[in-house]
Amino acid sequence: MNALFLLMVMLAGPGGGSQAPAELVFGMTPVVGVEATRARFAPLAEYMSEQLGIPVRLLVADSYGSLIEKMVAGEVDLAKFSPLAYVRVRKKIPSMKLIATHVANGSATYSSYLVTLQDSKFSIPECQSGTRICFADPDSTSGYLYPAAYLRSRGIAPESDLEAEFAGDHRACLEGLFAGRYDIAATWAGAIRDARQSGLDVGELTIVAKTGRIPYDAYCVRPGLDEEVTRRIQQLLLKTNTLSRSGRRVLSSTLGINGWVPGDDRVYDGVRRVEASIETTR
Repeated sequence: MNALFLLMVMLAGPGGGSQAPAELVFGMTPVVGVEATRARFAPLAEYMSEQLGIPVRLLVADSYGSLIEKMVAGEVDLAKFSPLAYVRVRKKIPSMKLIATHVANGSATYSSYLVTLQDSKFSIPECQSGTRICFADPDSTSGYLYPAAYLRSRGIAPESDLEAEFAGDHRACLEGLFAGRYDIAATWAGAIRDARQSGLDVGELTIVAKTGRIPYDAYCVRPGLDEEVTRRIQQLLLKTNTLSRSGRRVLSSTLGINGWVPGDDRVYDGVRRVEASIETTR
């Protein structure tokens, strides 16, 4: 028997049951684009491989919805879902286990924004037919749900009253805004910091609306994943933070993540209420 097989047997525990996988597939949404997201989270995946003793393969989905489909199909073992994607996949897989939520930039929540360029002098009351608005993804919380709900609360139906487009991720939204393809874009504070690091002159941006505070991403494991492996993944996340040198090394590129707290489904009830408000106003 090789060492990896022995480890798998020990992790599976007595009594047969489920067996630890030969590798763990860690899926996530392409929050700032597929390649940029992969680069930012590769150190975390490598660290998890070292600490768990099981190879962790990072899989950045092509879209938020694609990650939902992969979890439903059992193609990922651990997934980092946007809050809205989490709420939606939970409806499809009630037995999916929420193990953690991350904290970033010293907060358990983050802001969703509508932004434009300073020289455009654009404001929300000026939204009208022909105004070009960019959303990140239909399953993005800050890149679609909260901004869309904000606009609807002001009598503006973005899908019918404006020229709305989904760019696929937050960085693409901001790049399109700077390129002049859009008048206004939906995003969040972390994406603006990421854009600055990628060379965009975010000093030219103006926040025209703050559309709400949102809990951070949900980390979930698929139904049927070995319970001992699930426990070890959760413990590893909960003990990894920027208070330690190793934590700072691993998390320095992860869009401001400071660490994790235990997952609590009730934290996302506000997202559910906003989603329901969108559905009732359509």
